[in-house]
Amino acid sequence: MSIERHAGASSLRRRIETVFDARALGRAMFALVPLLLLTLVSGRSEWLTAAIVPVAMLIALDHSQLAPLGVFAHALAISAGFVILMASIAHPPLFVVATVLLGMGSVLVTAGGNALRSLGNFTFIPSLYLASYSAEGVERHALIARSAEVLPFLLITSLPILLLASVEHFRSREASRPTLAHFAKWTRLSPNSERNAYIEQMVTVALAVGCAAALVEWRHVEHGQWMIWSATSVVTGNAVSARQKFRNRLTGAIVGVSFGVAIGLLLPHALLMRVLIVFAAMLTLICIRPYTLAFGVRCACAAIAFVLAGKAWIFGGERLLNVAVGSAIGLLCALTASAIAARTR
Repeated sequence: MSIERHAGASSLRRRIETVFDARALGRAMFALVPLLLLTLVSGRSEWLTAAIVPVAMLIALDHSQLAPLGVFAHALAISAGFVILMASIAHPPLFVVATVLLGMGSVLVTAGGNALRSLGNFTFIPSLYLASYSAEGVERHALIARSAEVLPFLLITSLPILLLASVEHFRSREASRPTLAHFAKWTRLSPNSERNAYIEQMVTVALAVGCAAALVEWRHVEHGQWMIWSATSVVTGNAVSARQKFRNRLTGAIVGVSFGVAIGLLLPHALLMRVLIVFAAMLTLICIRPYTLAFGVRCACAAIAFVLAGKAWIFGGERLLNVAVGSAIGLLCALTASAIAARTR
């Protein structure tokens, strides 16, 4: 009987591990719990807004195997992207161009190897989201000043990840290798890392981002960052995976928003609850392994946040609409690029 119980417990543990990444959760909490406390104690929403920075850096640290120097450069790249987008928001055509260039840059980094795709994606995502949220309710002439106010929060929140990367990198040092030379590396990837045929995908991403950003600016879409990133996210490299990503995102959005609105109507509208929901959304980026589940929970958190902010529950559908339209744009661009590439081969 005890053997059967042990086998059952082991099976359950394996199932849980296929869904939740406990190691990633612990690392994320190390970076995010201080931000939660700072938000509650100071009342400054900037700490909450900046929470996406350490999460994005953790993902790039693990998936792109960055060394501390690369982690530091990643923090600067996110900050630079944020400032550029903030400065361009006042001028819609300039914002479209800046967004397209950052989207292309997120693919261009894969020229150094496929593993760097996470680095590119999680430079573009936080830059776009931070600029969009920080610009809400800010007059056009005050956007640059606002970016200067938010920038220190971004740099401070990156410090725990830089510390974590430094400790782990030091522990991995070979005894025969000088410490200075070890820390001079940008990444732990092998120089012979697999190269990526990135040109076609970079052009496709540029087209998807350009179409989505132009639509956002033309129709003055609220929370248009969801539409822009959805368009980019679906462009995965081939038509088959693009269709799958489209279905996954649409399924996650439909189920997540529906549950999120229902749950939000039951929860108390307290500051602590709103902070916890935002942090839960951040954790889905790094701790939940199945993509559809993670995206669904993230959409649910967004819908809950809408309701807790005092907005009508129907606004939760905004997330669903933006995700659906953006994903459709990305899928159309991916299928078009794939068809053109097939004819030219």
